[in-house]
Amino acid sequence: MKTTLLALFILITSLLPASALDENLTESCVTDYAAEVDYFPDKIEILDASKFTVEYFNNYKVLSVADAFDGAPGFHYVLVQCGTPAPPPADFPEGTQFIKVPAGDLITLSTTQLPALSQLDLLDHLVGVDSGFYISTPEVVRMIADGAVAEVGFGAEVNIELVLELQPQLVMSYGYNPASDAHPVLLKAGIFTALDASWRELSPLGRAEWLKFTALFYNREAQASAIYQDIAAKYDAVKGMAAAVAADDRPNVLINSFLGYADAWFIPGEETYVGRLIRDAGGDLLLAEAGSTTSQGLSFEVALEVGFDADIWLVETFGIYSGAGLLALDSRFGDFAPFQSGDIWNNNRDENANGGNNYYEAGVTNPHLVLADLLAIFHPDLMPAHEFAFYQRLASE
Repeated sequence: MKTTLLALFILITSLLPASALDENLTESCVTDYAAEVDYFPDKIEILDASKFTVEYFNNYKVLSVADAFDGAPGFHYVLVQCGTPAPPPADFPEGTQFIKVPAGDLITLSTTQLPALSQLDLLDHLVGVDSGFYISTPEVVRMIADGAVAEVGFGAEVNIELVLELQPQLVMSYGYNPASDAHPVLLKAGIFTALDASWRELSPLGRAEWLKFTALFYNREAQASAIYQDIAAKYDAVKGMAAAVAADDRPNVLINSFLGYADAWFIPGEETYVGRLIRDAGGDLLLAEAGSTTSQGLSFEVALEVGFDADIWLVETFGIYSGAGLLALDSRFGDFAPFQSGDIWNNNRDENANGGNNYYEAGVTNPHLVLADLLAIFHPDLMPAHEFAFYQRLASE
């Protein structure tokens, strides 16, 4: 009798759907849908990013992006596990886009999105970029050279015919000005387009965490969470080293240079992305407006008065590799103390032949590497054997 009951129990339970999966489906679709199954057992927790959110339901996720550009509305995406039914569109705000996940081929329109694709092992889905001119990610450079990845153009001039020919399931874009951006043109053509607002994040880790945004479209939450945990731990370790430095030993740091065409010397506020990097690396940013999340344009005279005796100068200026090059822009730069001491640095150590700077590509997803460079500049005694990833000291001539 006990054997018969056990056999019956096994038969009945085998006919019932499982209550949950062991892991997300990253390569396949559901073949036997059951409404009560949680198809996303691997979920992300957003720790530092503030411009996107995700809400999980059994067979779909609602991904929202806020503040993608000045005056931007909210953007909403419903990511539906393929092989399962989509929820009613009427349940969501007008303009919400729907996409089956894990997604297929994609096009990215910003170089900052490429390192995340590489780290998440998603480059085999990449079929297009805006242009290969400034790209540093070596795998993508090779793919373009081999003809595996097309160049579709910039902004509102994006080649819609080519995009349609490539048949991407997903285009990842960004927004600055809807009048000149690519996303309105792509959306009008019926192409699913997700806006990456990572550039609006103020914290270095907040920007890096957008790799989770990319992962959501491919159900790779577990992989993204592990990668980000490692990045954050390394960042916090470097930050901890800097935090132990005495206040009197923190260098005064001057940043950027006077731009003649703009008639201004731009200084980031204390709470900007750059301001936080410098503070976290154990430096004090000169002329930074307290509590400000924007940059202010100052006159050369103001910058000279305060920055004249700076300890370190991060010129952060395109095309500058030597003191001579800096003087060619303006001979008055030679009056600054860091020019005399030779403690001038630029973030252009890793550039491609066209001037594409990997600081603005890999550095965004890997801020711990940027922070380590800055710590080695500000406090070389703490990292005597450091190998620089993005910064280099300007040559004397």
